[in-house]
Amino acid sequence: MRVLQVTTHFTIGGITNYIFTLSKALEARGADVVIASSGGDMEPELAKCGIPHRALDIRTKFEFGPKAIRSGFALARIVRNDRIDIIHAHSRVSQVAAAIASRMTGVPYVTTCHGYFKKRLRGVIDTWGKAVIAISDAVQVHLQQDLGVDRSRIALIYSGVDIKRFSKEYSAAEIAAAKKELGLSSGPVVGTIGRLSPIKGQKYLVQALKEILPAYPDAQGLIVGNGEEEAALKKLAGSLGIGESVRFIDSCPDTHRFLSVMDVFVFPSVKEGLGIALLEALGSGRACVASKVGGIGDIITDGVSGILVGVADAKGIAAAVIPLLASGAGRKAMGEKGRTLVREKFTLDAMAENVMKLYREVMRR
Repeated sequence: MRVLQVTTHFTIGGITNYIFTLSKALEARGADVVIASSGGDMEPELAKCGIPHRALDIRTKFEFGPKAIRSGFALARIVRNDRIDIIHAHSRVSQVAAAIASRMTGVPYVTTCHGYFKKRLRGVIDTWGKAVIAISDAVQVHLQQDLGVDRSRIALIYSGVDIKRFSKEYSAAEIAAAKKELGLSSGPVVGTIGRLSPIKGQKYLVQALKEILPAYPDAQGLIVGNGEEEAALKKLAGSLGIGESVRFIDSCPDTHRFLSVMDVFVFPSVKEGLGIALLEALGSGRACVASKVGGIGDIITDGVSGILVGVADAKGIAAAVIPLLASGAGRKAMGEKGRTLVREKFTLDAMAENVMKLYREVMRR
């Protein structure tokens, strides 16, 4: 089976991580995977794995604009040249390009809905493919109720992470060395990982740190990611007088190294389909605090595998984090329950098996 994964770009982030880990797992199961995108900083990782990348001039916000249409014709050439059996699209624009390429070549396509979309022209022009993967129960409901996708076309396949990669336990000496390398002190670390964007809600973590520091003056915030909100977040930290207590680190594929130094992981999203970074934190055994929004409620049982707080609730984040910092045993117990949850429900192996099964079903049709 030759699979073409299509996305707008291949820069570090949740969707790119999803495609990259899924592609490696599919290859391990005998599929030949090709990725098409406008490129990005994760291309070298593809080269290391021997997964070919095809350059596609597809980076645009206008899903039915000229660039999206032209990308469809270019994608059709890739489908023919690489003898593709099935196309898998992961973004609004790539869905349109996949629809055009599928019509031109007769090769079927599926899509993954990674989050929430406005209906717009989707109510008239259907670009969801033969099947659409919902990454969480909340996204499945969104597809049906808000976007009008028939339930028969939706496959609920939870996003998964490579639990083996995140199961390593770091010693105290290794954690101390990692903190030093990252420019952190020996104090407790409250962190997050994700694209620096308003919908990821990192500003509420910064505001929460202002509330946490009086209780734990040596606490530090660690924000890992890149994006348009970086300057605003740094300015916010400075205006609150906590600039020296918040460390910003660029995105990196090796998220486990960052997670190892975090005592509490915070996921303060305003909107979220499921959250790969949250799954990775849970799989790493971190105590997690997250917004009760979207698919996050499908992951965390409040007070058991993590703590849920209101959206845009900085005080709620602080109120959840402070008791966790006070109890090492409590953090450890919660972290172990989160890790068990990921092992039982959100593994990469389960995701890859279910996606392969869906590919075969669509190809048989």
